[in-house]
Formats: sequence, C-alpha cells, structure tokens
Amino acid sequence: MNSDYPYVSTNYLSSHYRPQDLSISLEAIAADVAPYIRDEAEFWVVTAGTATVEINGTAFQLTAGDVVQLMPHQIRRLSVETGMSLTLYAIRLSMGLLLLSSNDEKQYAIALRNAEHFFPVIHLAAENQLFLTQFCANTVRQKQHHMTNTESLNLALTSYLIYLFHVEPHVAVGVSPDAAPWVWLRYLQFHHPSHLTLAGMAQVFETTPKKLQTALISLTGFNFNQLLNQVRIRNAAGLLQFPELSIRRIAAICGYRTISTFYYQFEKINKTSPQAYRDDLKTRHQLVGNSDGWTIGVYLFEHCAETLTLPEVAQTLRFSEDTINNRLLTYFGLTFKPLLNQFRCEVARPLVLGSQLTTTQIALRVGFQDAVSFNRNYQTTWQITPRQDRQRNAYDVVAGKIVTRRR
Repeated sequence: MNSDYPYVSTNYLSSHYRPQDLSISLEAIAADVAPYIRDEAEFWVVTAGTATVEINGTAFQLTAGDVVQLMPHQIRRLSVETGMSLTLYAIRLSMGLLLLSSNDEKQYAIALRNAEHFFPVIHLAAENQLFLTQFCANTVRQKQHHMTNTESLNLALTSYLIYLFHVEPHVAVGVSPDAAPWVWLRYLQFHHPSHLTLAGMAQVFETTPKKLQTALISLTGFNFNQLLNQVRIRNAAGLLQFPELSIRRIAAICGYRTISTFYYQFEKINKTSPQAYRDDLKTRHQLVGNSDGWTIGVYLFEHCAETLTLPEVAQTLRFSEDTINNRLLTYFGLTFKPLLNQFRCEVARPLVLGSQLTTTQIALRVGFQDAVSFNRNYQTTWQITPRQDRQRNAYDVVAGKIVTRRR
C-alpha cells in the first residue's frame, strides 16, 4: 500500500479477536480523522463536544447523547472544527459478539438482511444518555480491574446497545441511498453466502469487472476476492462458537462450496485451522448454544429487572426447577435466586455510582421488592452497602471525563 493511501484499513482477524471479545476506551478527538474502515463492528457513545462524521458519503452532526453504530462495510471520516473537540466511548467488538447477542444465528441473519435499511445514528433521551454513559464508565472500570473473564459484561453492553437501536429514534437524513462504490461494498457484505463472483456482481450492477475491482481497491485497499474471504471468514469465526454447527455446515453457510477451500482460507487469514480455533474457544469457555446453563443464565440477565420466580421461569423455558438450579450451579456456580440477585446488583451499580436516585428507587428499578433486600444482596455482591459505595466511589461524567467524588 502506498504511503499516501487515503484509507487506513484495520484487519479484524489480525487483532486476534475471539467471538466474545470487546474493547472500550474513552477518547478525546481534537483533529480530523482520515477516512478508514474496520473489519469489526464499532459503536461510538458521544459524551461531549461536536463534530461531523461522514459515513459512506452521508454527513451526520454529532453531539452529546448520540450513539453511532458502524458496520464493516461503512467507511467513516471525522471532521472537527478548529478549537473544538469530540469526546466519546469507542466500543469495538467482534461480529461474533453481535451474533451471540441475538441468541441464535437465525436472528443474526435477519439482522444482517435488515441492515440494508440501517440508520447508523440514534439520539438518546437524557435519562438513557446518563445510564449508558455510566454503563460505559463502569465497563471501563471493571475491565481495568479484571483483565479476563469479562465475557458476560461484554454481552450485556452489546445487548443493551442493540436494544437502544431498536427503540430509540433514528437520526434521519434527507439524502439518497448510498451511491456506488459504497453500495457495491455493502452488497458484497450482505450477499457473501451466495456463489458470488466478480463477474456476476459486476453484471448485477451493470458495470465491468475491471471498474468494480478498481473501485473496491480504491475504497478499501483490498480486491474483490480478499474482501469476500475476509467477510466469510469473519462470520465463520463467529459461528464457530456454536458447537451444534459442524465445520462443514459453517463452510456452506459462509458461501464456500468445498471444505478444502474453507480450510485454506481460514488458515491463511487466521493462522490456525477451524478445528483448532474451536478447540481454543472451548478452552476459553466461549462455546455456547448447547449449554442449558448458558441459555438459562442469559434469560435471567435479560429479565432480571422483572419479577421472576423459579416456577415461572421453569415453565417458560420448559425445564424442571431442579434442572434449572443444577445447570446454573454447574455453569455459574450459583443457583437461581442468588444468581438472579447478583445480576440485579450488577445492573444497579452504575445507578448507585452515577445517578441521584434513592436506594429505594434503584431497588425497585432493578427488580427488588424493597430496599432492605437490595441492601443485603448488594453488600453480598460488592462487599459494601450501596450508600457506602456511593460515598467512596461515586463519579460524575464531566465533559466526557470520569470524575471520582471522594467524600
């Protein structure tokens, strides 16, 4: 690549991401950022300042409260006015984590298809903005203190972000759909499972293979075959976390006609075989889908703010009460009630540290019936009462910076 090449391409697979990995950092941007593309997904949570982001040629004015979701086919450019800056949480995650947050690969496929009508920016109401900022700040804190075993935290943050994009208003723009060559890149991303060829894709868009190839290289730095194999192998890496899918089936899902071609491309990009990659996921406890304990645990986390009882959950998930307790004890080391209360306390902590809500208000919001039960379980989870935790560690977010209030 020439030194004056205008785009910076970050290869997702070269970062050694695993399907459940996520990184988050608080960044202050005071200068323009040249156009770039990533092979992983990315969220921006804007906490302060203003700037203009251009996504596939469409400009959005960003301010505090905006959340941006960026997918691999989207090229982004950031412009900051002289003397101004933009502060945001940059959340980068593997596509496999997006897949996992939808709970099954069928829903993930539906989400990919719907992404053709994707609006990349939403604006949060003040209350949701405060909570998400606190959630991000607490995630940074937790990752600083616990360098490993943050998979459940990664899943929780990703799931909440995706939820917001389902319910919060999108920032609309009065422009026409993406023009070529951006639409060509998007088409390649969404149609990679089919028997896609350079000539066939050129025919779809009534252009020549040479023109299509030149445009893709100019846009991303990669040719058609390189891009096609990157997106196929990226999604294959995410699907490998589901052990009920055979490697041969994953190869077919991702568009490979022969298993040998799939193995060759996977090893070429990922420096290991698909089976060795899956074995490593098993060692890291990142295989999901065939574990009843995981299925039950995810359900409890998603619904922990509701009034849940063991008989009701058993009936909903079609397990016996003993099976639920046994599976949770095996997978999480806790039975139904203690695990449910722990999840509630994890959700409550950002509210304790960053909001003005009373203990009773927080208790009711996260699913406890009263403040007494909340205080008792909070102390069990965090070895400190909510009041003591707020006094010692409470923080404000001022201009995007975490300010700890010591009392």
